[in-house]
Amino acid sequence: MKKCAEIILYSLLIAVFLCCGNNTKKNNNATEAEEIVITPFEYHETFKLSEHASESPTLKFDFSLSLIKTGDSIATNNINQAVAYTLFESADKSIEKACENFIAQRKKEYLELLPEYINSKDNDMSAVWFYNYYIANSEVKRGYKEYINYTIIWEEFTGGAHPNSYYTVLNFNPETGEEIVLGDILKEDYDEQLTEILINNLAKQLQVEDIEGIKEKGYLYQDYEMFISNNFILDTEKIVFIYNKYEIAPYAVGDIMIDVTYEELKDLLK
Repeated sequence: MKKCAEIILYSLLIAVFLCCGNNTKKNNNATEAEEIVITPFEYHETFKLSEHASESPTLKFDFSLSLIKTGDSIATNNINQAVAYTLFESADKSIEKACENFIAQRKKEYLELLPEYINSKDNDMSAVWFYNYYIANSEVKRGYKEYINYTIIWEEFTGGAHPNSYYTVLNFNPETGEEIVLGDILKEDYDEQLTEILINNLAKQLQVEDIEGIKEKGYLYQDYEMFISNNFILDTEKIVFIYNKYEIAPYAVGDIMIDVTYEELKDLLK
């Protein structure tokens, strides 16, 4: 009887220990998730070219961005400064300040179009070209090795035949805020093998056999050649290489994304 009681007590102690261990693991994961705080940053404005015209063309700004805060102030500054530069070509460490300066400069340039707009009305020119806009959205998630994937989707129209839009992805080490490049995760001399994988995977996506089939689909012909894009998402299971319009195909083809799994890169990974 005594031995039976000891066995029951021992079993209960093991159960408690295992439960505590699981709870500790969950708490550690929660702490890791809480190390990065994402704060939305919104800016929306419609700016008239002429305050005196009843139907004036406008310049619109629609920005829905993400501010990143990590547990380290230096890492936080590095990330937000890199994002600010990518978005607004500004050396400001603050995305908000960089945005403010960008808008002020674009407004100044837009007002310089006023004489041309007045002249266009006299010559029956289309006013559509004078309706300009800038749109930016962002997506943030964790990817390979818990790196931060910061994706920017940008679109603008400043006159011309069509708007311009593109994706830009920045991958950050959350501990340092440094941007991750391919050389950080791949061994040296990966170019030839990776280029071949990209061509093969593009062919699979297009459901063709080879490079000639790719060209027949409107990709990689004439002056367009395959290259290893430095614009990529380090996802959890794969790298998504992004090619914006005009990079490996004409504008009409649109943006192109080629997936390469880490399994395909096993011989190249560090």
